[in-house]
Amino acid sequence: MDIRVEIQAQIEEIKNNTTGGASELARQAILVMKMTAETSEADNARDFLLEQKEVGKRLIAARRTMAPIPNIITRYLREIIREDRKDNLESTRQQAISLAEDMHRDSVNAVSKIISSTAELIENKDVILTHSYSSTVVAAIKEIAELKRGVKVIVTRSGTGRYGERTARELAEAGIPVLYIDDNAVGLYISGVSKVLVGADRITADGKVINGAGTYTIATAAKMNNTPVYVLCETLKFDFSTSSNKVDLEERINEGLVEEGVFPPEITTSNPTFDITPLDFITAIISENGIVTADKVVTS
Repeated sequence: MDIRVEIQAQIEEIKNNTTGGASELARQAILVMKMTAETSEADNARDFLLEQKEVGKRLIAARRTMAPIPNIITRYLREIIREDRKDNLESTRQQAISLAEDMHRDSVNAVSKIISSTAELIENKDVILTHSYSSTVVAAIKEIAELKRGVKVIVTRSGTGRYGERTARELAEAGIPVLYIDDNAVGLYISGVSKVLVGADRITADGKVINGAGTYTIATAAKMNNTPVYVLCETLKFDFSTSSNKVDLEERINEGLVEEGVFPPEITTSNPTFDITPLDFITAIISENGIVTADKVVTS
């Protein structure tokens, strides 16, 4: 099924966004569904729903590793395709728009609750280390810096994609002292870190955290130094139907790893966007439902 050019452009923007956090992109995705509903040229409810399903399918395919996108889109589609919502076009359209707005608002509210819970864990003069880019983590640190005195942040480069650059810029613009380091220097600085705060793209059925590549290395260093590691994420990121070995870690080809033509063809490269961290290396998950120790996440 063909979809309109402006809708496909929004999907491509999500697909090609290399610095956005998973929750941020999920909220963008649900707004694409709202836009599709508002501007649909369908003549009847059946065609309207077919268009919604096609756009939803393409959004899910755009970033499969980020659990919030398939989760929020699947829940949205399941609700609007209910049997009692298939008759009247305008009624179905308005229900779809209203549902998209509700789901977007719920995600924003979830982040607010996560920030409040995280703030309770941070002390004055804490040194926080964060890795990759998470809109939730950035928002939490900004709020914490207003509530606690002398908080400093160490931001890692975060792989060849350099996601940490966005994190560092946004925190510095908020007036927060930031030290920007290469991922390889984490071992040098971890002993001076009070807490590690990271986001997540997915919490899997076998008790693993999928997040920006390098998270596992940082969590390992933190555990060796008895530094607590907290994962900030909505329950929208929990995917207890998928094991970590089934998750596509999204290779970046050679972007930022090595220049074309430097190596002979006998040398192969691997440059994953994400890695897999066992919950054994995580102190707790902070979601909108509060703080849950890692050993209770899968069973709760």
